[in-house]
Amino acid sequence: MKFSKNFYLLIGVLFTIDFFYSLFDKRDTHELFCWDVNIWIYRSYRFLIAIAFIKLYFHQKSLDSKKLT
Repeated sequence: MKFSKNFYLLIGVLFTIDFFYSLFDKRDTHELFCWDVNIWIYRSYRFLIAIAFIKLYFHQKSLDSKKLT
């Protein structure tokens, strides 16, 4: 299933916002997939997903620009 490149950017930005929001969270643990995990593991998870989606956006953008030329 092919998603729009703007979808990848939107999801990447939302995960980035959630990552920065978690930096101000005072808890030591956070629930991730029904388990309590260390807050830094949760933050790393959110950050890596944000990076992956933003990277997908730029990859899709470069593929689209190559199709035009």
